[in-house]
Amino acid sequence: MRKVLYILTENLSLGVIKSQVISHINFIKKNKIASFTILICHWSKDELSKSKEEFETIMQEIDCKIFFVKIFRPLFFFFSHLNKKKIYKLISSLNIKFDYIHARTDYSANLCQDLIKDHKLIWDCRGDSAAEIDYSNTSFFNFIRKFILDLRFFRAGRLSNKIIFVSSYLKNKFKKKNNTKEIYIIPSLACETNFFYNRTIRDSYRKKLRLKKNTKVFIYSGSLKAYQRFPETVAFFNSIYLKYPNVFLIVLTQDINQAKKFIEKNNNIKIIRVSHNEVNNYLNAADYGIMIRNNDLTNKAASPTKFAEYCLTGLNVITTSAIEDYNRFKSECDNIFDVKDFELSHEKKYNRHEISIFYKQKLSRNAFKEIYKRLYE
Repeated sequence: MRKVLYILTENLSLGVIKSQVISHINFIKKNKIASFTILICHWSKDELSKSKEEFETIMQEIDCKIFFVKIFRPLFFFFSHLNKKKIYKLISSLNIKFDYIHARTDYSANLCQDLIKDHKLIWDCRGDSAAEIDYSNTSFFNFIRKFILDLRFFRAGRLSNKIIFVSSYLKNKFKKKNNTKEIYIIPSLACETNFFYNRTIRDSYRKKLRLKKNTKVFIYSGSLKAYQRFPETVAFFNSIYLKYPNVFLIVLTQDINQAKKFIEKNNNIKIIRVSHNEVNNYLNAADYGIMIRNNDLTNKAASPTKFAEYCLTGLNVITTSAIEDYNRFKSECDNIFDVKDFELSHEKKYNRHEISIFYKQKLSRNAFKEIYKRLYE
């Protein structure tokens, strides 16, 4: 098996890290494609503490070495230079030969600049950082920040031997200036052993939630970051609730207190904090997954994990046309509804098991096994 050093700058407690990093490593190891060592770069005690709280659980799940390195907060060029030197010194001291370094995000890839003379680099690009500036709370000098982040984006590509883009938009953006790299489009995936449709689970959790048999259940799963449009999600559900009282909304989030601020007293909305391993149970209990997005560059570049998780459990998905790569599934599988046109009274009969099977072939890790083999060969 190939040996891979996986570098990231996010803490282990985040849901997206569990679903997109830990799940990825677990799948690759089980299929004997590669083995991993993880390096977590952190610049705050709080982030380090969150990672260490999950350390033992993660170690049991993936059984690989995890190292931590304290770096400077990425504010100035000089700090970035020092961070590169720190990481080079640490990796050199490990005396472990790696076939690849897998760097999650463009910032992580840039930290590997001093390592590429000795190692091959895979840049795992998860989105467009420059576009995401539009969702920041400040507007002062945003055009300069975007310019710097675009420079970082293209520099990460130049440093890399292979590149993973989660969307066609990102690939096309990069290829405008560089058409020589080995590029893979791999969207945010879900593991079919963790996300699947099961009638017994559905009945059990609907009973647990005290839902009537004919109650239509909507679900929102994820954080409350601005681009996820949680207030609009609540407003959409309330508009349905005014017409059809026999509906229910489940909100799965770690941001419990923040979510409560958007919800008035409504017994038909339940906010729940659950572990990543429990999400599948609640998705099975639901009928519709909500994923509302603005039609902007941030979302054109994105590949939301929740879409794969919704679809592998056979849910109908209420969304927008913002995520371009997912819109193509509309003509292949009739489970995607535009939020602007949605009417509960127009509900169609559908086979949830068939939807789940369809998306296992499109958005499960197993569907990309051969591509992963080529990625790490």
